[in-house]
Amino acid sequence: MYAWCIMTNHVHLIFRSIDNQKPELLLGDFKRDTSRSIIKSIQENPRESRKEFSLNYFKKDALKSSTTSNFQFWRHDNKPIEL
Repeated sequence: MYAWCIMTNHVHLIFRSIDNQKPELLLGDFKRDTSRSIIKSIQENPRESRKEFSLNYFKKDALKSSTTSNFQFWRHDNKPIEL
């Protein structure tokens, strides 16, 4: 990963695939790992004032998805652009 920018409602990433790995698989790994880490941080932080609201929101979105069983943090669609 070369650069990233966290916006209020989305993230920009600049990364490079090596060894002919498909960029969409790398993005999937990134989204899976970061969502697990963020959800865990929300669950384990006793000072998180929006914990219940956030977890309920992510759980409600997971119910709409056939590929997610617990929490839906990231959207399924992407807008990748090759640089």
